Amino acid sequence: MQTLFLVGLMLLGVIAANILKQFIPKIPDAFIFVAVGLLLSFTPAFKDFELEPEFFMLVIIAPLMFVDGQRQSFNKIRQKFSAIFQLSVGLIVATVLIVGLLTNFVEVEWTLPLAIALVAIVTPTDAVAVKSITGGSTGAMPTGVGDALELESLFNDATGLVMLDLALSVMEKGSFSFAAGLGHFLFVAVGGVVAGIGLGLAVVALRVWLNLHATNAETTVIPISLLTPFLVYLIAEYFGVSGILAVVATGIVHNWESVRLRLSSTSVQLTSTTIWNTISNILNSVVFLTLGLTLPTVWRDFLDMGGLESLQLIGLAGLIYAAMLAVRFIWALREENPTVKTLLGSNDTMVHRQHALIFAFGGIHGTMTLAMAFSLPRVIGGKAFPHREELIIVATMVIVISMVVSAIILPLLMPEKTDGFTQEDLAHLRNKMVDYATVQVRARIDDHDVREAITTQLQTQKGWVDRKVMDNNFQLLMDDTKDYIRAYVHENEMTDRYGTVTIDIYDKILDRWKAQLKNRHTVQHELHEMKKQYKHAKWHFTHGVITPRQRQRSREEFKASKSAAEWAQWKDTRTSITMLNREVMDHVDGYLDEVLKNRLSTYHSENSFVYAVRQDVNEYLQRIDHEYRRITVKVDSEWYIQAFQLEYNFVQQASATGRVPHSLVSTLYTEINQAQTLQLQQLEQLEELEPEPAALAIEQSNN
Repeated sequence: MQTLFLVGLMLLGVIAANILKQFIPKIPDAFIFVAVGLLLSFTPAFKDFELEPEFFMLVIIAPLMFVDGQRQSFNKIRQKFSAIFQLSVGLIVATVLIVGLLTNFVEVEWTLPLAIALVAIVTPTDAVAVKSITGGSTGAMPTGVGDALELESLFNDATGLVMLDLALSVMEKGSFSFAAGLGHFLFVAVGGVVAGIGLGLAVVALRVWLNLHATNAETTVIPISLLTPFLVYLIAEYFGVSGILAVVATGIVHNWESVRLRLSSTSVQLTSTTIWNTISNILNSVVFLTLGLTLPTVWRDFLDMGGLESLQLIGLAGLIYAAMLAVRFIWALREENPTVKTLLGSNDTMVHRQHALIFAFGGIHGTMTLAMAFSLPRVIGGKAFPHREELIIVATMVIVISMVVSAIILPLLMPEKTDGFTQEDLAHLRNKMVDYATVQVRARIDDHDVREAITTQLQTQKGWVDRKVMDNNFQLLMDDTKDYIRAYVHENEMTDRYGTVTIDIYDKILDRWKAQLKNRHTVQHELHEMKKQYKHAKWHFTHGVITPRQRQRSREEFKASKSAAEWAQWKDTRTSITMLNREVMDHVDGYLDEVLKNRLSTYHSENSFVYAVRQDVNEYLQRIDHEYRRITVKVDSEWYIQAFQLEYNFVQQASATGRVPHSLVSTLYTEINQAQTLQLQQLEQLEELEPEPAALAIEQSNN
């Protein structure tokens, strides 16, 4: 129960951080999650929190690396294998040896294996941290550099772990054999890849068979997918090979499966992709949240060191980070590998130098470093592990320094975004797309209720609406609409058709509506509405007019209180008012449709207030009909298909102009596709819930 409570509290922290970052978009997401984690660390549940590396590696890192592997195609890995080896093995080993020797030279009390263990811990980088810190920047990460950082972080965790394992082995045995070390490295690394490929192929074969033969593949394939990274990691670690490399290899094999089944079992693939994307986003948030949770424990150990030693550790952390930065920059600047050159640009050019700097500062270190630090044993070779607390403190400082420095420097180095789009651009084009489809599909539908139902559904695609802007425009359009209704009702043709009595009564109804709208969205209005509803309910309760039978009896009593002539006149007047009201509704629809068309023709994209006016007008005019009841309007799926096709057409036309970025077009296409799939699924569910005509006829006959 305690574990569930902690997990729930961390999920609440993730939710709070995701809400908070909407209000402070200029601060990188990673810092917000770290800050929320820091706040959670002061709760009793997380007091003296210390990272459990085995749990962290299994529950957090394994599924994240599995997702990263799934995002890498086998062909890409094969084509860029030499670059991956240079980035994930060559660069890491060189950095560990060079910076390890420097650290050992500075910290004379430390042995060389201890210094190498520390550098092996802090060397692995985190591409997710780079995206989190640069995501809101006005600069654009060069594609090649982004690929290099991603390919590097895909395997360098395993390399760092193997180097750490070698250093700890030397510390325990007191000797080092190059042949034995190389053999151990190859066994752990190559064994992990082989184990991952073998297990991945077995799981993929099972998934493919289930996709092709199972009647309900989602219930078996998706749970298997969710369990895969944990099982692969545990099996690989059991046999002494790298669980991280095994999980990555399995992910790459699963990418091959998705390519093979690209246009089959689409439901399984879409559902699985959505689930894994959600899990990945949550776990990435938990990574930084965990860093914040760990900081107070590290800080207390830091204070216990004393002033002089604390300053020495700060200086050492800064020196290690600067040395790693220099190694990364020089390596990227001088690397002659042809594949690496395609990522970082040709040598002896200003662009290449800039890319090398971005690559160097993009080496941000994340919670994987912290997990490796906390994995250091407390006892080694029968003695207490030397300087364990100092190593954890330095590793934490390197993480923080890399995040802060990169957050400041990277936006200055990256070129300005030229092909991207902002959320404002997306909202602008989305709003115009929805309004265009709304206007077009409304013109094809004769039934008023169906028109309003599909309009309401389409408008929900716009999401959040600026209330202040909408309210200002709302009041202006509402006044114009009321004036239009008043002028239309008082036309000579309408008076001749319905008579002055009906027009006068309708006038009074409109006057009552005007009074109700005067203080709309105010506290007084809400209190007045609550009081009115209370009086209405009280009258029904006092007079015993609650059930349908009681209401029918009340109508009969009202009819009995009238003479035959009075009753006929009352019915004629009511019929005339109803007919007039429905005619007004149709003309108001046309009037507001014309307003929307005019705004679209003048390139206005914020038109939600038009829909709000339409909704309020329809709601009030429908209440004039005393028989009005809120019912679910059945809309043929064909209308939705037409509406979404109109949205596709709009985006296609916008794309053809060449002024809309391809990435923005792709985003809208995805949104339309998802909205169409969801809407049609909901319609199918509603149809399944509705009784069959034959069953309905039997039920009515029984009643």
